[in-house]
Amino acid sequence: MATALTTARRAPVTTTASASTARFIGRRVGRTVLTIAISLILICIAWQLALIALHANPLIAKTPLDVYRYLFVDSAGTPANDASKNREVLVGLSGETLFHSLIGFVFGVGGSVVIAIAFTLIRPLEFMFMPIAMVLRTVPLLAMAPVIFLIFGVGWVTAAFVGGVVVFFPLLVNLTLGFNSVSAQSVDLIRVYGGNRWTIMRRVAIPTALPHFFASMRIAVPGAITGAMLYEWLFTYQGLGAAVTSAKAQFDYGQIWAIGVIVTALSVLFYTIATFVETAVLAKWGPDAGKAVTK
Repeated sequence: MATALTTARRAPVTTTASASTARFIGRRVGRTVLTIAISLILICIAWQLALIALHANPLIAKTPLDVYRYLFVDSAGTPANDASKNREVLVGLSGETLFHSLIGFVFGVGGSVVIAIAFTLIRPLEFMFMPIAMVLRTVPLLAMAPVIFLIFGVGWVTAAFVGGVVVFFPLLVNLTLGFNSVSAQSVDLIRVYGGNRWTIMRRVAIPTALPHFFASMRIAVPGAITGAMLYEWLFTYQGLGAAVTSAKAQFDYGQIWAIGVIVTALSVLFYTIATFVETAVLAKWGPDAGKAVTK
């Protein structure tokens, strides 16, 4: 009977906490969507005004309306515009770029997580190799990419390295910082109860590092797309990166501007998804889980 009474008391508390968490996530998602929508509108207005103010050549400089027409309005003029064909081509190219981005993203995130955990568990490794990582971070990717290509050639391995480099270094630094931000009191408490380094990592370090992880993820997602386009531009005839070069050679400036819009839209989309995931995860497992829902 005592067990039944305890369960009855806990059930409303659990339900209330879940409802509060859901409301918090909903508010955060709503604010994020509204902020992004307003930002995109302001960017389009600034884009239009900048072209007007600079008296840009309309053959080269395309307005937001020009890009819309390129993608969605057929015309029989000179030159003719087949919007459906344009969309078909760009969707196929976008799929290739997203595939290369995914490879680089997984490689960069996976590598940074493993090495950051190793740095935290074996502190001499951090002292020895973190300075080397910082030096490598200062090397421009454009200078590093040909070396990677000479070693691995064209293929998914090169795409993984080129795209992964953009993701790897910021995530490694922030994750290591997050793991090292664990309070001494938390570590002492776990050790009093017989916990080891893995217990500290699982129970305290990972939740503490989650905000650092997701802050880096929001930057890493657009970065992976940039790295994939660089790989395509330099080494392949595939994807949006290579299409920029071919469109320029064919004086198809509408496609170039459309590619810019698509890349921006994809970056914003995945940035938004990362923000949604961050909100849900931190509300449940973050260092302030249970506190944030009251805000």
